[in-house]
Amino acid sequence: MKKILQSLLIVQLSIFCLSATELNYNWKVGASYAFNASVVDNVTTSAMGMNMQEKFTTTTDFVLLINAVNAKGTATGTLYLTSFKVVDSKGKMLANILNVSKNCIKSDVTVDKKGKFTFLKRVYLMTTATGNVLVYGNATQNNVQAGAQVGNTKVDVYAEFDPKTGALKTGYSAQTIKTTKKVDVKVTEETDEIDVFPYDFLEFLAVPEGQVAAGDKVKATVGMYQIDILVKSMAAGIASIDNSISTDKSKDMFGGGAEGQTSEGNFNMGMGGLESMEDVELTTEDQMALGSAKAMSPKMSGKITTTFDYTNGMFQNVKGNLNTEVDMMGVKMTVNSVLDMKKK
Repeated sequence: MKKILQSLLIVQLSIFCLSATELNYNWKVGASYAFNASVVDNVTTSAMGMNMQEKFTTTTDFVLLINAVNAKGTATGTLYLTSFKVVDSKGKMLANILNVSKNCIKSDVTVDKKGKFTFLKRVYLMTTATGNVLVYGNATQNNVQAGAQVGNTKVDVYAEFDPKTGALKTGYSAQTIKTTKKVDVKVTEETDEIDVFPYDFLEFLAVPEGQVAAGDKVKATVGMYQIDILVKSMAAGIASIDNSISTDKSKDMFGGGAEGQTSEGNFNMGMGGLESMEDVELTTEDQMALGSAKAMSPKMSGKITTTFDYTNGMFQNVKGNLNTEVDMMGVKMTVNSVLDMKKK
């Protein structure tokens, strides 16, 4: 899902023309930015005629610390956790950490002046029958969602939580968690992974290239996915931008393009590097493989609104919802995520 969001946002960031005001982040060495995020994930899993429903409410306080900024305005820094809580639909606490010491639970990042984040690793909570574990793993690998086989897997763990109370297990402390250790975790069909930092939604902090004005509209397409961008308003130093996502699986997986209306006029263009497969001769085997890939690709929809303080070069709030549906090998999973993230 993350790669899809990144592709759509890259298209968004490269198509606005000169018209009014340019939006840039003003990263400063040594500066720290505190955030609060609340994410509600409603998860429905269907398999063998049975439906399982669960709801996770994740509340996170975290800080972005800027360590360096290069000549192009790209910053390297660290996201570190200050508090974290996950509650399920029954009100049961799955994990709870308050007053975490600085730089204990962290995720290294780079972010450019347009707000495009790059994560090398990510922190997530893995739920199991015997205990919930706070894992630090590669950003491009997600053991459960990538289809790992049921059974034992070894992961790098910051902390473990009592499955009954959500409290830290003996031997862990919010003030002393600084390094991970290898832990064997038993993966089952009911194992879930919950992001601690709202990585996917941080993608929506990105702002357009060039200058923008209120009323600018862009429709960008990458394969089966489309994002409609509307600059709703720009007043008193604040820009409000809507990002609406949709999926059309009848479209060519390899097509792409953009069209829009700005104060400079209308435009319509194809995107380089996204060659259509419509004119390519495919074998029956190739057609079956493409059909299978399309069927298993996630179906996404939703609307995210970002408000950006372009006077001070920092976002204020990002909120909205994102629906993701995956149907793979007889198992269908639907996740409706509702986010509200603010700069403190």
